[in-house]
Amino acid sequence: MKDKYCLVTNATKDRDLKVTGEIAARLEKEGHECVVISDIDFKGDSAGILRGLEPVDPTCKCCIVLGGDGTLIRTSRILCMRDVPVLGINLGMLGFLSAVEKSDIDKAIDNITSGNYEVEERMMLRADMPGQNAYKGLIALNDIVVTRSGRSRLISVVVKVNGVQAASFLGDGVIVSTPTGSTGYNLSAGGPIVKPSAKLMIITPICPHSFNSRSIVIDENDKISLSVNAKDGTSGENAVITVDGQDVLEMDCDDELVIGAFEKTARLVRFENTGFFGIIDRKFGSGDNPVR
Repeated sequence: MKDKYCLVTNATKDRDLKVTGEIAARLEKEGHECVVISDIDFKGDSAGILRGLEPVDPTCKCCIVLGGDGTLIRTSRILCMRDVPVLGINLGMLGFLSAVEKSDIDKAIDNITSGNYEVEERMMLRADMPGQNAYKGLIALNDIVVTRSGRSRLISVVVKVNGVQAASFLGDGVIVSTPTGSTGYNLSAGGPIVKPSAKLMIITPICPHSFNSRSIVIDENDKISLSVNAKDGTSGENAVITVDGQDVLEMDCDDELVIGAFEKTARLVRFENTGFFGIIDRKFGSGDNPVR
């Protein structure tokens, strides 16, 4: 059966397109349609990336992304609207989200073309900020972060859940993470590791100026609001909103960022040997001590 596959390559990771060309040649040899997209500037603006991914339509059986985690996240955030499964091939450094390492490409393509894989539905976030500096529909797979600007020393971020104040963190800022993002900035800030199939959100302070500040875990149906507390010595200071570490926006003291679960999910391809805890152990090196 002839299927359509799209290869999306970060050309800075596969400069001569050698790996991309080998995969494309194999798919075409087996009678499949293969669309290669290698001219996207993944460090550019979102509009340019959106235009570059237009050929990846719902008729595509799978979009194969070659690059690092950043490339995979950028692509997944757009393709979630088209319900296209995404397979990540790691050509970067850690590559935690990618299911396939370079040495396992042949086996992965075998599994894809034979249908021997599963699609994991990963929860995503949506953030909106009403008011003068309005932002609508900020979509994240990993996390949305409110942090101090370069000019600020500390900021106090007020956290409300369903309209009720849950915390006020004085420090460098606050991370709102999905389970997928729990192994990213959230983990570095001392937050918990969460199995990616879970349906919840994690609120973690960044370098809090307190011994008692801890992460808060809430349900996917809850609504979070973040605002900078101008009464706590941060009046006149601006904050910065960062979406998946990629899109950066400004936030004033009078603004309120509202975050909740997005209606769409990212669809990531997984194989039998790419279970979450096995990846945790392999990528993070949890220890070499044998089980006794």
